[in-house]
Amino acid sequence: MTDSSRCSDLSLSVVLAVLLTVLPVRVSGQQTVWDLPQYKETVSCTSVMAGNMIARDTYLSASRYDGWAVGFENDRWTGYRPYRLFCYGRSYSTLLFSPMNNRNGGGSTLGLGGAYHHAFLWPAISCSMCDLLIGPAVMTDFDVFYNQQNSNNPVNGSGYLAGGVSVDNTFRFRVLRYNMALQASLYLPLAGVGFAPDYDQPYYFMYKDSEYGRALHFVTPFNNKAITHQVALVLPFRGNRFRIGYSIDYYSNRLGGHSRNIGSGMLTIGCAFRYQSKEWAL
Repeated sequence: MTDSSRCSDLSLSVVLAVLLTVLPVRVSGQQTVWDLPQYKETVSCTSVMAGNMIARDTYLSASRYDGWAVGFENDRWTGYRPYRLFCYGRSYSTLLFSPMNNRNGGGSTLGLGGAYHHAFLWPAISCSMCDLLIGPAVMTDFDVFYNQQNSNNPVNGSGYLAGGVSVDNTFRFRVLRYNMALQASLYLPLAGVGFAPDYDQPYYFMYKDSEYGRALHFVTPFNNKAITHQVALVLPFRGNRFRIGYSIDYYSNRLGGHSRNIGSGMLTIGCAFRYQSKEWAL
């Protein structure tokens, strides 16, 4: 499979995922399998992840890598104080590890990626069948690559810290005698700061000459296109909630005189638990 076909498949997955998130879907059934947390309550789901990761970067030399990836994902919904504008908070975090190869003969690299997003959500729609939450979010995403065949400049890192919007959708339905829920969430960064060293700027000289400013750039959707999307099916399992999902994390930018495309598509499996949490000020 070529790089262009892999990027086309990823783009198609992103488009379908966005449509699933923002379009209203009506399902039958009135039973509840996934309740939003009440005040001082938290619903947490920790999952293992397995899938693939791709990276294209032109820092020092043009390289395209891909390979399998494993990691962990954590989702938490917290109920804020009632009668406030933002009734819920959601924290989403991932940590991925991937050994990748350059199919053009450029050697192999080890990839470490992660993300942390926190959203403040307002219930636009809330009923027995559907919960649609929207609100602002703070997002950070980073990736570090260690090139095993480049002893002079083996490490390359990039990422961003930005504010944006979040959409969180839950549809409840019933199959035979079992209550289920389909969840879809979307994070879109709008403006912030991106970390990307300028072209031909090794990290050693950046540290030696204290040229950190050249590695920081103001990012918008025009120069840093990014998306985090998740679709998950919630099933009842021995009194708890069993969750199977698929998560996409992707960003593409051209900063510091060079470009990069970094993305992952991960299957997630985990269990959700509900517990009392501390009081939040919001």
